[in-house]
Amino acid sequence: MLLVIFTLYFFLGQTEQVLDSYIAAVYEHTVILNPEPRTPLSRHDALRHMQRNLDVYEEQAALAAQQGAQIIVYPEDGIHGFNYTRSSISGYLETIPDPEERWNPCMEPGRFNNTEVLQRLSCVARRYHLYLVANMADLQPCPLKTDPSSSCPSDGHWQFNTNVVFNSEGLLVARYHKHNLYFEEAFDQPPQAEIATFDTPFAGTFGLIVCFDILFRDPTVTLVEQGVRQLVFPTAWMNQLPLLDSIQFQQAFSLGANVSLLAANIRNDRLIMTGSGIYTPFSSTYHHARRGDPEEGRLLLARVPVLHPQWVGQDSPTADSVDTTEPTSPYSGVCHRESCADLPPPPDAAAVMMCARWSAVRRWKPAPVDKRWRRLNLRWTSCWRPRLTPDMSIPPFWQAVWFWSILRNWRRLQMGEWS
Repeated sequence: MLLVIFTLYFFLGQTEQVLDSYIAAVYEHTVILNPEPRTPLSRHDALRHMQRNLDVYEEQAALAAQQGAQIIVYPEDGIHGFNYTRSSISGYLETIPDPEERWNPCMEPGRFNNTEVLQRLSCVARRYHLYLVANMADLQPCPLKTDPSSSCPSDGHWQFNTNVVFNSEGLLVARYHKHNLYFEEAFDQPPQAEIATFDTPFAGTFGLIVCFDILFRDPTVTLVEQGVRQLVFPTAWMNQLPLLDSIQFQQAFSLGANVSLLAANIRNDRLIMTGSGIYTPFSSTYHHARRGDPEEGRLLLARVPVLHPQWVGQDSPTADSVDTTEPTSPYSGVCHRESCADLPPPPDAAAVMMCARWSAVRRWKPAPVDKRWRRLNLRWTSCWRPRLTPDMSIPPFWQAVWFWSILRNWRRLQMGEWS
């Protein structure tokens, strides 16, 4: 009798646990580039260039809103492009106010000068009732100092690679200056690493990082340690085999840090840029272009479970088997329906754990592990998730295992040969 009661309690209790969720969109953008980025443009010509990319952004925001999206993320450098010098990017710069100013550029366009891009983004967010995350070039004044150790550039201002966030009313709610630059001649490193977050009514708190930041403790690990479970990741990621392919790294980070990651990349075949996705510890929706695919943008949507801060440091439960197919369920695949708003919520955390959908790493049944993954059994498992450490290091033994498994599948890793 007790066994029957326990069984009923267990199964009924599991069916009642339905996670809150939201619909997210990321857009992999084929940037319209400045053909001569090292030659300065007037503000008028720079705006004309950026408006062409912003026109595409608005088209994709409209499509995402039609399918029920509540937040949309665009890639790094998607508005202005890249390969500028400090002087040649001047026409693309706007001074982005502190979000504490409580400024709505769409409703108050005259409050700050030379903010046409901010106004356009704000109006797109307001028009389609979306939280909108975009990346742009920011100019911030700083006092000139004679002290040689001063971090202020000699021309008296900073130029930052910057994420901006607008809420569904068009209000500027967050600004983040990229801290870890990757050969970015046009931009300065901020004097201190910024820990930038924003709150939403549908999913709580999101953290902001940009591209190369994901490989460093600050701000990425610090955000996770502070309980942020959802990260927004605009990137201009050049795929580098064997260990730094975009979706490979994005999904591994989501699993390893036990967070959701909304990753939007650039699409540029010449620079081997592709790979965007919406990743959770339970499922993934991603796009990685193959050789011969048309060089065009791609909009991805997925229903995402809300990960609560109190789950930090806990490992996600696993199922008895590993999903080795492309997403087929409505919560984990790209939404092709007229509206995604009626998609069913994602499964309970105890119901599913999807690992490594691509063929880069061989798949095995997860091995039993003592003390919730903390003492690893040496049986093979593709679901092994290294615990987050301050320097994001992986034990040497597992680095060797990972590298060996990739070498065995080298041919499959070549672009256009993903299974």
